[in-house]
Amino acid sequence: MAPSTVHSVPAGRTGSYAYSGELRPWLRCNLTDFDGVVVHGAWTYSGWAAATECRSAGIPYAYYPHGMLDYWSVYGQGIVKAAKKQAYWIFRERQVANHARCTLFTTVREQEGTEKAFPIASTKRILRPYGLEVPPPPALEPENPALLQRPDSRVALFLGRLHPKKNIELLIQAWRDAGMVAPWRLLIAGSGEADYEAHLKRMVDDLGQSAAIQFSGFVSGIDKRYLLGRAEWFLLSSRQENFGIAVLEAIAQGCAVAISEQVYLAESFPPDSEVLPVSVKAWTEFFQTRMRNREWRDHVWRNDRDHLLKQFRMDLIVNQWKETFLDLFPKQR
Repeated sequence: MAPSTVHSVPAGRTGSYAYSGELRPWLRCNLTDFDGVVVHGAWTYSGWAAATECRSAGIPYAYYPHGMLDYWSVYGQGIVKAAKKQAYWIFRERQVANHARCTLFTTVREQEGTEKAFPIASTKRILRPYGLEVPPPPALEPENPALLQRPDSRVALFLGRLHPKKNIELLIQAWRDAGMVAPWRLLIAGSGEADYEAHLKRMVDDLGQSAAIQFSGFVSGIDKRYLLGRAEWFLLSSRQENFGIAVLEAIAQGCAVAISEQVYLAESFPPDSEVLPVSVKAWTEFFQTRMRNREWRDHVWRNDRDHLLKQFRMDLIVNQWKETFLDLFPKQR
């Protein structure tokens, strides 16, 4: 089959655990046309079905959980979710993991966190990160006029999914504790579940920060490029990120970044980067001091750019993946 061909099967049931009755029959008819398979993610019917049919057909597969087996992802979101995942691991997911030709990880810390959470059989482990394509230049103006920032404003940006793991509450609390006032503004760009968005907005109101903290909703395309190019700092105070591709996107658009030590991409950062503990005190101190220093901001951005963007350049990452697949699925040679 041509590498560019995309096949889809309809989902008979959608939601948190989607199901398609047509998936396994399609796999039985077509798997032998492929030299190998990559099972992406965890805790899904599609992953279990693909792994099961690969074993039946004698087709090797690699397992790429994308951080979904990391210790925090399993045990850091409440006892109910942890119990569900432990049960699913016993009955299905461990078979997917233990019969894979290899398990793929984006970072060393993701691998360590996964091995702490579950006893994966001694399959081959391979580190293969995500890559970043050279982006277009920053946009000078947004498509949405509501996003246009005043020329004299200084912007710190959170841009991503609004979810408890992103720890946006820490940014809001630290912003208030640091006494941030104009011309500074914290812009929170993203969307999430309605109840959680409402919780964050109530917190901003309760802390008296409505004038200092703005919610923009979901952004993409030109609006995203505008905000990344306009902001002085990109902030990511997550409780856990198995990689953090948005961090690289921000740096590529000329924005300095400050991240928590639980963003696993931090293991690749050079000295003098702003990698902070997950504590309100540490972020408050950063807001009050180093973040305001333009020379320090420029130094951090140049240092991170020169070190990281070369390391995660898309053409280099693509070549690494090519060699990995040729090694895992040698019939392609």
